[in-house]
Amino acid sequence: MKIKKSCGNCIRAVPIPVNDDLLCQKKGIVSPDYVCGRHKLVPGMQLVRQLRNKCINCAYFILSKSSGPEEADGSDGLGFCQILTVRKYNGKEKNACSKFTKKREVI
Repeated sequence: MKIKKSCGNCIRAVPIPVNDDLLCQKKGIVSPDYVCGRHKLVPGMQLVRQLRNKCINCAYFILSKSSGPEEADGSDGLGFCQILTVRKYNGKEKNACSKFTKKREVI
């Protein structure tokens, strides 16, 4: 089965949370069915909409200390946002907000 090229399955496109449009690195704001000559398919055939950032990947998300030793590594994903809230929530489930900043990777 041949995959149809579109910005909806391009690695260079990022979803805009306000509407269904995408932000392309090369062309700017485009519709999901737009196609340009620089199309590059997402590895693993995932749609761009499935690659949404989560709160746990944000620099402002702080993992809470768990009481049990088996959850001390933060695998449960509970924590809070430095900017927006003081309530604990699961950062693995919640989509990132407009203040999202990707965490720096430690080498």
